[in-house]
Amino acid sequence: MTKTLINIRFNRKNRLDKNGLASIQLEFRLNGKRKFIDTQIKGKPDFWDFSKSRFKATHPNSIKLNQRLNQILTDYEEFELSFLNSKKPFSLNMFDEVGRKDDALNFNKFFKLELENSNFTNATKKNHQSTLNRLNEFNSKIEFSDLNFEFLHDFERFLRSEKCDIKFKDQLPKKLNQNTIYKYFKHIKTYVNLAINKKHIEINQYPFRKFKVKKIDVERQFLTPIEIEIIENFVLTGDLKKYEIVKDLFLFSVYTGLRYSDVMSLEISNVVKINGETWIVKNAVKNINTTEIPVKIPIETLFNGKAKKLIFKYYQLGNSNIFPQITNQHINRSLKKISDASGIYKPITFHSARHTTATFLLFKGANITTVQKILGHSKITTTQIYGHIMDNTILNDLKAINF
Repeated sequence: MTKTLINIRFNRKNRLDKNGLASIQLEFRLNGKRKFIDTQIKGKPDFWDFSKSRFKATHPNSIKLNQRLNQILTDYEEFELSFLNSKKPFSLNMFDEVGRKDDALNFNKFFKLELENSNFTNATKKNHQSTLNRLNEFNSKIEFSDLNFEFLHDFERFLRSEKCDIKFKDQLPKKLNQNTIYKYFKHIKTYVNLAINKKHIEINQYPFRKFKVKKIDVERQFLTPIEIEIIENFVLTGDLKKYEIVKDLFLFSVYTGLRYSDVMSLEISNVVKINGETWIVKNAVKNINTTEIPVKIPIETLFNGKAKKLIFKYYQLGNSNIFPQITNQHINRSLKKISDASGIYKPITFHSARHTTATFLLFKGANITTVQKILGHSKITTTQIYGHIMDNTILNDLKAINF
């Protein structure tokens, strides 16, 4: 009996979706007949190796995606082999049975598959994975039909229970805070919406119509102009010397307003000359989704070109990335040691640098729309959360007047 020839076909219809992704299909050939089945995996052409029919190693998730493709191929080959070994007749249409098994995915597997195929940054993937881990702890086999108000309510109660307390070495367990719980449900909503778009859930069964979880506004930590100078002038010696790169990365974020993910992904090609001035021009990717927002930062003028000096300090000829790759967790742990040693007793994280940029510029009198463009905020309301700095500036100016 003749065995089916199976090939992987990338972007067979020569069509990209709105995110620039192309479909990956399997092509089956048997006895002069041909059939195509979608793998439900997508990718960008730049990351696809056409000679090997696999994702390039440059794709941040190439190993898992290629493993997934191999597994899909194996599933179809083993399915056909069961017929061949038992000498039963086989036709291409029978492969639809394998596809139906995929259609029967539960919500947990759907979440996992969509996350693996996403264009999220590594930091965002870890964030979403933490939500999936919590879901699996609660129920590892969630059917799409289970997603209703009662399910969400029970999951919230589970998150607030002792089972979900965060445990640290030599410390008492801590309950999940309100904003972490809010983040979990925000992620779940993302995949519920995807499931609706892919016809796994009927739109009239949308579970978030009545279920709401509130987010609590928290105080955003930032450095004052004086504290920025303290960090700049603080000389790292002894055991602290190894944190010099962390200090420089933090200050670079202060000088540019770039997020951690954008600093780590910054390439020398993003540094360009415009009318004789040096600018950073890149698409900033927000960590909670794949929205790309173009930002242009005049680093020769902003903070008197201090960011440009750090680029020259760390960029090595032949590399694409400007800075060495360091995890956000390591940076935040190191920043605590630097801030404590320098006498700034604030819970500073890498993201505090971005808040510092906004508050510093507003304090110095920059227009709020200018700050919006530098930070890459799509909405002015996002930038307005820093408006209290402007209020304080107005009061200080008025108090200086002798009425």
